[in-house]
Amino acid sequence: MKNNQLKIAIIAFVLAITSSANAWVGGSTSMLHVDGRYLKDVQGNVVNLHGFAQTYSPWFNQEGNYWTNYDVSGCLSYNKGLIDKILAAGWKMNFIRLHMDPYWSNTPGANTTGENDISAFDFNRFKTYLDQVFIPMAQYATSKGLYVIMRPPGVCPEKIAVGDAYNNYLIKVWGYVSQHSKLRNNPAVMFELANEPVTILGTDGTYGSGSQGNFDNLKKYFQSVVDTIRASGSQNILWVPGLGYQSQYKGYALNPIEGSNIGYAVHIYPGWFGSGSGYENFQKGWDNDVKPIANLAPICVTEMDWAPAKYNASWGKDSTGVVGGMGFGANFKKITDESKNVSWLLFTEPWRLAQFTGIPPTTGDTCVFLNDPQACPLPCFNWYNDYAKVNYSRPDFTYLTHSDNGNGTFTNPVIFGDFPDPDVIRVGDVYYMSTTTMHLFPGATILKSYDLVNWEYCSNPLEKIESTD
Repeated sequence: MKNNQLKIAIIAFVLAITSSANAWVGGSTSMLHVDGRYLKDVQGNVVNLHGFAQTYSPWFNQEGNYWTNYDVSGCLSYNKGLIDKILAAGWKMNFIRLHMDPYWSNTPGANTTGENDISAFDFNRFKTYLDQVFIPMAQYATSKGLYVIMRPPGVCPEKIAVGDAYNNYLIKVWGYVSQHSKLRNNPAVMFELANEPVTILGTDGTYGSGSQGNFDNLKKYFQSVVDTIRASGSQNILWVPGLGYQSQYKGYALNPIEGSNIGYAVHIYPGWFGSGSGYENFQKGWDNDVKPIANLAPICVTEMDWAPAKYNASWGKDSTGVVGGMGFGANFKKITDESKNVSWLLFTEPWRLAQFTGIPPTTGDTCVFLNDPQACPLPCFNWYNDYAKVNYSRPDFTYLTHSDNGNGTFTNPVIFGDFPDPDVIRVGDVYYMSTTTMHLFPGATILKSYDLVNWEYCSNPLEKIESTD
C-alpha cells in the first residue's frame, strides 16, 4: 500500500512538472554562462536559444488598436497575452528579446527625428517604466520558462564616437538597469548593449565600419559600457553589437571585448552577407564578417526573418529556398547550425506568431504567410520543435551510457546504473520513469527520454518521508 501511495505521488509530480512554468516540457531557465565560444548551463551542456521579440509601444502592438495613451495595464495585458498565445500555439521557444521602447522614456509630445534621437530621453520616466512595464514583462516571460535579452531604448545614431553623448547615454541606462535588484545576476536575464551601430569614428579620424581602427574604437566604446555594468556587481551575460547595422564583426577577433560572459549580437536579413546570391556567397559573407568572432565567442542573432514580398508581413523579403542553393531561410539554418554556437530569434511580429496553427497547406490550397513553406513561420516552427529536443538547459548525468548505437538499434543495458522498480508513463512526446531509492534522499529519481533508449536525469521530488507514511 505504501509503495502504491509513493508511486501515485511521483506520477502526480511528473504530471505537475509538465504544466509548470516552462516554455515546453523539459525547458528551464537555469543559470547560463559563456565558456569559450559556447553558451553553457551549469551542467556543461551547450545551449543555443531560439525565440522571438517584443516591443512595448502602441505602434508596434498592432498600430494602437489594443492600447494607447501610456496605458500600463493595457500594455501588460496585451503583451502577456501574446506570450501565452504563442506558447499555447505550440512554439518551442526559450527566449524573448525585450525592447525597452523609448515610447515610455521620452518626454510626451517632444519632437524627435527618430528612435536614434535621444534628445527627448527622460531618465526619471525611464526608471518609472522600468519598474512598471519592462521588469513586469521580464518577470512574466521568465515565469513561462523564457530567458530574456533586454535591449536599450531606441537605436544608435548613424555616426558614433568614443565618449559621445550616445556612449554616455548607454553608460547611464545600463549602469541603472544592471544594478536593479530584480535584474542584477538574475539567471534568466541578459543584456544586449545597443541596437544597430552603423559607423564609428576610427583611429584615423574618419567614420567607417570596415577598418581595424574602427573596431579598436568600437571596443573602447562598448568596453566602457561593459565595465560600468560589471562595476555594479552584475555578471549577467552581455551581447555586444558590431558595426554596419550589426553585420560586421571581423575586427573584434583581433581586439575583443574583455571580461567574462561576453557574446556578440548579430542581425541577418535577406540580401545581407551575400545571401541574395545563393548559399556559397552567403557562407563566404558569414565567414568574412561573423565567423572570426564566432570562433571565439557565442553568437545571438537578435533580428532575422524572411518571406516572399507578396505577403508584406516580414522585414526581410526572400524565400526559404533549398539548402546549398538559392533562397535565404534554409541556408541561414545550415550556416548557423554548422557554427554550433548560434542562438537566434524570429523577428516577425509576435501577434502573427500567436495566430499560427501549425497546419501546413493541403494540395490545392492557396498558401498564406503563416503556412507557406517559403515564408519563415512554418519552417521555423518545425525547426524550433527539433531544437527543443537538444538545445535546452538540462541536468545530465556526469557519466552517460552509450546504449544507442546510432543506427536504430541499441545495446543493453540501456542505463548503466541502479534504478530499481521502474515505472514509465508518457506525457506528450516525453517518457518519464520513476525509480525507487529506498531510504536514500532526496528520493524517487525521475528520468526522462524521448525514445526509451536515451535517458537523462529530471529530478528527485521527495525530500523526505515521514516515519508515519
